[in-house]
Amino acid sequence: MSKYSVGVVGCGGIAPSHIRGWLDTGSAEVVAVADIDLARAKALADKFGVERFYGDYTEMLREESLDLVSICTWAQTHAEITVRAAENGVKGILCEKPMAVSLGEADEMVETCDRYGVKLAVRYQRRFHPVHLSVRKLISEGSIGRPMLAHGRREDGLLNNGSHMINTVRFWLGDPEPDWVIGQVERKTDRYERGIPIEDLCMGLVAFKDGAKLLIESDTPVSSRLEWFQVVLECSDGLVFVTDREARVLSSDGWFKLEPVKDEATEFSQLIDWVEGKVDSHRSSGYQARIDIEIMMAIYESSRTRSLVRMPLETSENPLFMMIREGKLPVLKPGRYDIRLPKELWGLLKPP
Repeated sequence: MSKYSVGVVGCGGIAPSHIRGWLDTGSAEVVAVADIDLARAKALADKFGVERFYGDYTEMLREESLDLVSICTWAQTHAEITVRAAENGVKGILCEKPMAVSLGEADEMVETCDRYGVKLAVRYQRRFHPVHLSVRKLISEGSIGRPMLAHGRREDGLLNNGSHMINTVRFWLGDPEPDWVIGQVERKTDRYERGIPIEDLCMGLVAFKDGAKLLIESDTPVSSRLEWFQVVLECSDGLVFVTDREARVLSSDGWFKLEPVKDEATEFSQLIDWVEGKVDSHRSSGYQARIDIEIMMAIYESSRTRSLVRMPLETSENPLFMMIREGKLPVLKPGRYDIRLPKELWGLLKPP
């Protein structure tokens, strides 16, 4: 059987893991990579023995007969690249998170892929992680009762790392749809993350239609160092304490550790299975990732309107960008900076 031809857009730090992921399936071959920095594209191609590299991804899409595309660029470019790839006849797209920077962009990505029959997935790897699979199994079996409240905290912005927490908690709970959201945002410094304006800190309470809730904190002050990913899930008959290393449960029988659930599927292999019709959907499909974007934008919209936001969200633009542009979040400490970029590049940052 001939292998699927893969093209990678964006040759930065995350791209090698995509190439390895495709190669590990045994069903895919990376035939080309592209990056606006041609030298970086060449270096990645040389490292993995990829024959062709491009400085313009649109040229790669035109010249190569690609079946699958990995999008490893910054989030503000995801929508444009997804649309172009879909229009150029690929079968499947695996996009890095966050899916987009606004609900309007996420909708455009999903609608375009549906129009062209392209399978769109977003890389939220915890949906394939043994620890997080064990939590989903525990909840689905109902052995500690009904999920009531998940409480977690992340750093480096809601849209970036916060999206992981929202996506993962929804996965544990069986991907419920949101009912309403209320949130608050603080932005007193001109803070960016990989070229995207972000808040200094925020909090959001998400109520799902099945009755469960998620309380998420992003960059709020802490008195001691926390795990990179840490969530406490309160259920009617117990608690679950989850990190990426382990999941511990407190029930009427005391504490016990969940046995990780082994699964051969990966983000990459499951996209191929979806393309081939072997599965009905991808665990981290664009449809699910779009809901995560909607929730994050609703947290921003709640802060913008100073009210509870009923779902579905009707605001297609990023409400945080709107607040910045409208002067509703005045900067008290001038000087744009990016938590991911070296200081010499801060002067290139542009407001939304």
